[in-house]
Amino acid sequence: MHISFTNHVKYRINERGISLLHIEQTLKKPDSNRIGFDGTILAQKAFAGKILEIVYTKNKGRIVVITAYYFD
Repeated sequence: MHISFTNHVKYRINERGISLLHIEQTLKKPDSNRIGFDGTILAQKAFAGKILEIVYTKNKGRIVVITAYYFD
């Protein structure tokens, strides 16, 4: 699986202290997945009492991560 990151998400994961390992784990084995209204995919996984949500697109096996954030 090839994963690439937009400039926006690079900035946000640094700002929000999100680990690349958690992003990879969420994409590979999410607790839940759903389709966003605009065709994006939203994957969620729990880490230490918080839920990480990753918004991404997938095309021909290539994943482009758009943004990532934690819910309390």
